[in-house]
Amino acid sequence: MLETLLDEAMRSDETGRKRIIDELASQPDDVLDDLIHVLKHAKKSLWKVATQVICAIGYPKNARAIPTLIEHVEDKNSTARKEAVQTLTDMGPNVVVPYLIRSMWDRNSHQYWGDDVEGICSMLTFVDRAYAVACGPTLVYILGRSDLPPDKDLDKGFLLDVLKKIGPDGVTYALPTLIDLASREGTSDVGKQAQRLIQSFSEEALEPYKLLLDAIAEKPERNE
Repeated sequence: MLETLLDEAMRSDETGRKRIIDELASQPDDVLDDLIHVLKHAKKSLWKVATQVICAIGYPKNARAIPTLIEHVEDKNSTARKEAVQTLTDMGPNVVVPYLIRSMWDRNSHQYWGDDVEGICSMLTFVDRAYAVACGPTLVYILGRSDLPPDKDLDKGFLLDVLKKIGPDGVTYALPTLIDLASREGTSDVGKQAQRLIQSFSEEALEPYKLLLDAIAEKPERNE
């Protein structure tokens, strides 16, 4: 029944779709679990409108859907990704950030952890800066890990993009990790990105690390 209504909404004009969405959203106790099931198991063509219903239900009545919405944020190819981001940001950072951090922290709960972290970071780069600021320490922790197994491959450039969004004044605590990353990565794309981020800090912030930075600057000469 629910999937039939969602399918009808998907095929309707804007007025008809809104009518069905509003009707379903008015009965959250009856439909929310089924909507979550749709996002996990039903055909992809229904995901977008199912997420629109969850968004229309509103927080806190739709709170049980947060982990599933995050799964769609993590999947950069999800047909409901834009709607999932909107639904989560409507809830506010105080509600959503703890779930984002838990998802990034628990590597063993993901089939493709690296891809999923990249999906979250992609979201953090274009939503309100408050989300990035709150996730910053966790991202720095992940950047500092050098012991991830091969199946946990992660493009750390996504994490550096989020730190860039926060800005140097907000991530002074990241300098030791960034310096270590720049040293380990050398002239790779990630290494160069870390170097550019380091260079965006003020001279005052960089002063305690000047000897370490001098050592990194000398490395290419030693390797030539």
